[in-house]
Amino acid sequence: MSDGNPHLSPGGIPHPIGWVGKAEQRLPSRHDMMFSDSPVAQSRFMRPPTLLLALLLVPLLQARGEDESDAWLEEEAGWEFGQNLDIGGEGLLSRDFQLTQWSARYGHDYDSTQWDASITYETYRIDLRSPDPFFTPFTNSDDRVLGQLALVQPLGERLTWQGRVGAYEGIQNYRSLWLQGYYSQLGALFEQFGNQPYPEVDPRGYQLATQLRYEYLPGSAWVEAGLNHFRDWIVPSADFEIDTLLGTDVIESQSWRLATENILTPRMRSLLEFQVVDTSVRELRYSLQGTLNLALAEKWVLRSQAAWVTEKPQFDAWFLGSNLEYDLGTSWQAGLSARYYRDTGEILESLPADNAPPGLESWQFGLYLRWTSGRGALKVGAGPYFTRYEMPDNIEAPFFEDLYRSRDWATFQLAWSASF
Repeated sequence: MSDGNPHLSPGGIPHPIGWVGKAEQRLPSRHDMMFSDSPVAQSRFMRPPTLLLALLLVPLLQARGEDESDAWLEEEAGWEFGQNLDIGGEGLLSRDFQLTQWSARYGHDYDSTQWDASITYETYRIDLRSPDPFFTPFTNSDDRVLGQLALVQPLGERLTWQGRVGAYEGIQNYRSLWLQGYYSQLGALFEQFGNQPYPEVDPRGYQLATQLRYEYLPGSAWVEAGLNHFRDWIVPSADFEIDTLLGTDVIESQSWRLATENILTPRMRSLLEFQVVDTSVRELRYSLQGTLNLALAEKWVLRSQAAWVTEKPQFDAWFLGSNLEYDLGTSWQAGLSARYYRDTGEILESLPADNAPPGLESWQFGLYLRWTSGRGALKVGAGPYFTRYEMPDNIEAPFFEDLYRSRDWATFQLAWSASF
């Protein structure tokens, strides 16, 4: 999440890794594009190993006790049951930043009704450096726990409703962690001269989302309309010149999404999405995104994406990405991915204009292997990622030059899923 709107990837565009540039964890929709990097559980009271273990054990324990009851219900009531479990991890690593994300999701289908619960754990570890003689370099780390519940319910033969609720507690992104460390250290210094100290911050947030999906051409075309509401408590900026003056610390956003999904031919499927985001103290942000899946041949599949985002007074962003996958046979597939992103400089309420992020250009490449067998699947991937900021000539604070320094990253991804 960016400080200005934690629910948008760079400019509201999907990004290979949730925390690079101006990207963050979104609360995923069925397409993982409902623009809300957000869900819950309080990291102070619930630790991830316990939660992951619980999510692993619940379906196994249920399976023992439900076999007989499910069979009876299916026979007597005609209901069909299904369960699925997804576990995954991603990492984004550079010389001075190490960012990881681990998640687990459990879903259950009761006839036509579906629900799922998920938990995500993110870690951030960064080295803070600055040429500022009053700043002492140090290593800062923090984490975030997110959770969500979702329900999908048919309202008719062609109409389906989807609802989601999520919350999180913890630092929103590596930029927020950097700013929190910077302002806390300067606040302690200026406190000796009579300034108010920089406050202890408690970043957190929640999301509510609803969506309708209508099948207007049986088996080949669908339209979706969705509404999201977000509220986030973020790390505020600070000015210590006269006294400690704090910037925005609470952000509210609403987004409206309209999309159409179409099976154009037996080998081609498309998704076109339009979205408007209204963030407090900001102009409206508009985004248009297209996805095309194409079966090039019997063993070749191409998945491509393109997107454009704009917001007044002067923010524009573009994104292009493709995955080319080949079926190796014997349950194995191999794929290559490439993504390009560019923007003109982000807009953030939590920073003065002179210290807001400059324009960003980034490239990501990856290689992955996927194994599928029966009801299970495993995916492993890795690759390089490059971020290049424009020269930050307009940044006043020397410390921020390092925050927006161009970097080379390494990425990894592990994912496992099963249905039973």
